[in-house]
Amino acid sequence: MKLLIPILSCVVLFFSAEAFSQTRITLSALRSGTVSTTTTYFVTDAGKEGIFVYDAKDATSPNNGGTVIVNGTRRFKRVYSGPLDVRWFGMKGDYNGTSGTENSAAFKAAIDAAKKDEVLLVPAGQYYVNSSIAMPVGPTRKVNFLIYGDIYFGKGFGFIIEGRNQEFKSYGSIIGKNSGATTEAGFAAYTGTGVYLKNAYNCEVHVNEVKNFKYGIEQSGDKSGGAADGSQYNKIYFRNVHSNYVQLRISIKGTTSSSGNWNNRSFWYGGRLGTGIPGSTYGKGGWYGVMFIKESSSTSTSKMNGHVFHDIAFEGLEVGIKASTAEHNSFIGGGFEPKGVRKGIDLDPVTCVGNKFIGITMFEEQMFVPGRLGSNTVIEGTPFWTGPTPNIVVAGNSAMQSITPNKFLITTNKYTPTSFLVNKAHDLISQTGEFPTVQAMMYRINGVIRSVPYKNTFLNVTTSTTASTITLPPNIGILRVETNQAKVFKINVGDIVKDGENFIVEYLSPAYPISFVRADNSSTLLAASNFPSGGTYRCLWVNGQYKVSKIGAEFKTFTQTGPTYSIAAGIETHYVNNPYNNSSCTLPSAKSWPGRVIVIKNKMTKYTCQVIGVSASDESMIPPRGAMTVKSDGTTWNIISFYKKGVAL
Repeated sequence: MKLLIPILSCVVLFFSAEAFSQTRITLSALRSGTVSTTTTYFVTDAGKEGIFVYDAKDATSPNNGGTVIVNGTRRFKRVYSGPLDVRWFGMKGDYNGTSGTENSAAFKAAIDAAKKDEVLLVPAGQYYVNSSIAMPVGPTRKVNFLIYGDIYFGKGFGFIIEGRNQEFKSYGSIIGKNSGATTEAGFAAYTGTGVYLKNAYNCEVHVNEVKNFKYGIEQSGDKSGGAADGSQYNKIYFRNVHSNYVQLRISIKGTTSSSGNWNNRSFWYGGRLGTGIPGSTYGKGGWYGVMFIKESSSTSTSKMNGHVFHDIAFEGLEVGIKASTAEHNSFIGGGFEPKGVRKGIDLDPVTCVGNKFIGITMFEEQMFVPGRLGSNTVIEGTPFWTGPTPNIVVAGNSAMQSITPNKFLITTNKYTPTSFLVNKAHDLISQTGEFPTVQAMMYRINGVIRSVPYKNTFLNVTTSTTASTITLPPNIGILRVETNQAKVFKINVGDIVKDGENFIVEYLSPAYPISFVRADNSSTLLAASNFPSGGTYRCLWVNGQYKVSKIGAEFKTFTQTGPTYSIAAGIETHYVNNPYNNSSCTLPSAKSWPGRVIVIKNKMTKYTCQVIGVSASDESMIPPRGAMTVKSDGTTWNIISFYKKGVAL
């Protein structure tokens, strides 16, 4: 028994080595040389390396040069798993921009050799192809393309995707043999389509870059004769399509029976269309961005509808979107690079109906070609800037077709101004008012602006109001303040959109400072120094700031920055702000100012201020950040209020 185990081990090792031993050979020798049906061959041709074995059961497969090699009546098959590599069939990625291997035949041979649902792999490299490459049509011939290399097509050629459930992924570049155009005529003379979806259904397409074709990516209902056909339910993903006459083309072609071919409900995910420098390269990165067109040869009565475009950016183009025979398509997200497109949107007013723009970065009125706004066009969630450049203003975030031909009806959001006071190309009648805190409704009738005003609001702040920061109601008209602590009031930004807006402050507790800030960003609108003493104040918004005036009395303030000062005549509020040491201030003669009230505020954070001249029975030292209000009885100055940090007396 001890001798038997080593003998069996040797037998196993012998047959294992025999089963996996390989004879190195070239494809030419495997095809035409003397070969054995019991030998495993390893092909050594560069790019075509691999293992081949004899298939005794196959007597009919033709030689394809990549996976089946026929030697006489014998057929040797490549042993592989994973995708089918186009290099096995002779494709070479050696193109340098001017010369290299022409790969059309090898590419098509690889497609013909692929099995149903197999992945056809194009590795990294630069491949020249002087013929159009069509994906196989039909469920029994479905092949998925996975391309990592750059494909350079000859003039007039490109990829064709037809049929159902195709999967095409190109992570390299797809490049046509056109270049140099800077005018529409120059681009129109280009030939070829980079990726052509012809009567395609439920296909998924991914492309990295497509350039230098007449049409970058085109989806079409394209059939002549017999029953109608079309394209729909496809998903197209792209990163950059540029330097083509039309970057994305949605079309209907051909003459068929019934209502004709169609092109509906596909989904496009961007990506940038065009390329260039804003303001200087209009049209040089491609002429049209997105185009909807029914060709003159088509007998179709269908509109191209239901297409959804996600996050597409337009830049370096002459025209962003040009459409006819297009209904109920949606553009969601994305936007137009400022000064990146000369003519943003051109929608046929008769055949373009109900198209939508949702959440675009922004629109300028000038982006729409005058008189080419489509019909029932809807804009939602998109800042709409209007007026002559450069004095444009935000008119609103929503718009739809006006009853006035070729005009928009812009609906403003709360506190978004809509100005009718400048010359506009499009109608700017607002449904919610030019300035919502001022007008409840505004109309322009025979050139005259009419508005219905809102009623002003009132707020009473008392000692029971404990919050130190208070948000004022919109359209504030009167604010009454009688409190026992300093207050900061937040003003609604809708109250500062138009010159002339104003409110009244009845200030009854001058020992406690009040100030006003914007509600949106807390920037200061009115500092406490605007309210130096009790009284009634009018706050008027003009030229981007509030002007404050006291009603019924004039007032003066003074800020002391030195160690001593004698308070002069007419001063109602005296600030002490000497940051270096303790200070003192001297009141004027009480006999000379019976009934006069003076507020003294110590603005220093570390030093005190001695008030000279107050009644001997009152406290005369103001602590840091404290305040004192004194009133003359004709004989002496008496303290009527005293503010200490956190304590009111």
